[in-house]
Amino acid sequence: MKFIFAENMDLVDPNFDFVKDRSSSAREPYWDDVYPHQLLGQAPYDGLLVSRAIVGGHVRAGKYNESQAMRFRREGARKFLRFEEKDYPNTVMWGDCGAFAYVEDEVPPYSVDDIIDFYADGQFTHGCSVDHIIFEYHDAELDLPFDDTEVRRRQEITLSNAAEFITKSRDRIGNHFTPVGVVHGWSPKTMADAAMQLVSMGYTYLALGGMVPLKSEQIKGALRAVRAVIPETVSIHILGFAKADQVHEFTTENLTSVDTTSPLLRAFKDDRANYYQWDGEGFNYFTAVRVPQVLSSTPLKKMVQGGKLELEDAVELERHALKTLRAYDTGGASLKSAVTSVLDYWTLIYSDIAKTNPTKANKEIAKMTERITPMLSKQPWKKCDCKICSEIGIEVAIFRGNNRNRRRGVHNLFVYGNRLRELKG
Repeated sequence: MKFIFAENMDLVDPNFDFVKDRSSSAREPYWDDVYPHQLLGQAPYDGLLVSRAIVGGHVRAGKYNESQAMRFRREGARKFLRFEEKDYPNTVMWGDCGAFAYVEDEVPPYSVDDIIDFYADGQFTHGCSVDHIIFEYHDAELDLPFDDTEVRRRQEITLSNAAEFITKSRDRIGNHFTPVGVVHGWSPKTMADAAMQLVSMGYTYLALGGMVPLKSEQIKGALRAVRAVIPETVSIHILGFAKADQVHEFTTENLTSVDTTSPLLRAFKDDRANYYQWDGEGFNYFTAVRVPQVLSSTPLKKMVQGGKLELEDAVELERHALKTLRAYDTGGASLKSAVTSVLDYWTLIYSDIAKTNPTKANKEIAKMTERITPMLSKQPWKKCDCKICSEIGIEVAIFRGNNRNRRRGVHNLFVYGNRLRELKG
């Protein structure tokens, strides 16, 4: 099972100064920043996936600015992402349309011709047909009645685009390219029916869409239904697969590949599971220690601006927390003092709330204590051999700005990627 990372301009500054909390004044973003595979010194994934919606263009804006989008299409995906095959052999370069970005639209904003041009310019090895997401999903055994007009319309759009896509891509891109037919349905049976139609069109690689919100057993149900009606030689990919704890359950399902960005995103978008650790038997998840910058913390900023707090007091507690955490990492401070330094800072942050709702403030402090103590007491970064944990120590455990948070996410990619490699044997 190959792991494809859904890239989203996830760069960091390799020369970031954690003590001074700043980049060099001479830094030029993109040119000086690096991607996860560069930062780690190895690719923790078997390939990258880039969505048309992320790159953007004349149809709608993406995350790339105009010059980046032009360079991407001029140089190709591999060169732009510094993921050239000579440096990362036996890897693949996937593209899709980014259907989540236009889920509310009546029809996909991209034509088949536009997507083929995008894949050709980007020199992708694999590319998904133009799809329209279906989020309505019912397990076969439930068989709930519902108005299926919209889901049928979306499935018909997806299949019609797929028929056009496979014919045109063969003529316009070349034999190095593998067209991937996207399967959408609202039940295992309707997904299986769509898969059969795609295979009859000539597709040898299918991608199951709309799987992100589904539970593991639902995904397996859809996968098994599709696999039962198509040849064993047809490859299957799952779009947006984020089931780290259940990924081993799919090794017997004849699943070819999955893509996800979840390990990286959870580093800074999850309330609790920010840092991944694999202990040989299962994943352990730790909560990063939040030490926000004074003027980027909305509560503190409002208190300072409202004259309810002296800026100097907040800055002093912020600096003390960081200094104590670093001392703890090197054996110069106790666990108790490290935890206390963080809680003292957060007590200040919650001080305005405490005046009107002390119970809420106390609950928040108690919750934070419960969450950060395992991270600090077990010090998982000291047990990790990834380049990030080895080089920056406790900084990877601190929730504070892009250069720490994304590094933690790249560490998670390293752990997740190693787990999938282990499963492959």
